[in-house]
Amino acid sequence: MTPSPTVAITGLGLWLPGYPSLAAWSGGTADPAAATPGGRSLDRINRRRASVLDRALADVTAEAMADAAVDPATVPTVIGSSIGEAATMIELLDQMWRHGNPMSPADFTMSVHNAASGLISISNKNRGVAISLAADDDTPAAALIEAIGLVLGDGGPVVVACADEPAPRSLVRHAAPWDMLAAAVVIAPLESMQPYYSRLRVTTGGVPSVAPARVGEALGHNPQIGLVDLVDAVRRRAAGIVALDRGPGRGFGAEIEPGPRLHP
Repeated sequence: MTPSPTVAITGLGLWLPGYPSLAAWSGGTADPAAATPGGRSLDRINRRRASVLDRALADVTAEAMADAAVDPATVPTVIGSSIGEAATMIELLDQMWRHGNPMSPADFTMSVHNAASGLISISNKNRGVAISLAADDDTPAAALIEAIGLVLGDGGPVVVACADEPAPRSLVRHAAPWDMLAAAVVIAPLESMQPYYSRLRVTTGGVPSVAPARVGEALGHNPQIGLVDLVDAVRRRAAGIVALDRGPGRGFGAEIEPGPRLHP
């Protein structure tokens, strides 16, 4: 793959266990009360319906959109997740086939892969493009490439968010277990005249030169850790190539160069 065109990173969002935002992560002190995401940007009805994964994705997209000062009602979104709502789906299948209970149509709508994308779009009354995708450990790279295409096509900003909750052992039997995480970036054209944190292009074949985020082993196994590593590297104003996976992927990297905007 030839390197992608260069775009700007204008907004950042992060959720890790004990760290409900990028500001909390930057502060370095975990908050035990923040063990689960709140989904604070979802409206009351959709927050009640949302899974833990949905709430985490809603939190990071809201943080990144506010950071970049983009309009939540119009900005396109690309949501990436390797397994999506697998836990909900397996629970529903168990109800049907093991216990003979009918499936609730309302519960079924929360078991599909684009459930988070739908809840976020509805809550924000978003009229922009909403894309959900999965590419295993290459999901962060695939989501960024998709978003770069939208930026080049429409000339406006795009939100990219990736997250995975712990995989049900009945679904992923041989992979190392992982903890939930979520991360988001807003990318925009370089010529948008908006202050940006970093230049970005996605490439393959380069040797990673930027240290990954310092997280525990269980978080490091999450398929979406590459986007966390990117957010953390941009926060640190690092320059070089960030690996968009930690081994199992195809070797995509994010080549970054700090821009004029400093993170608070």
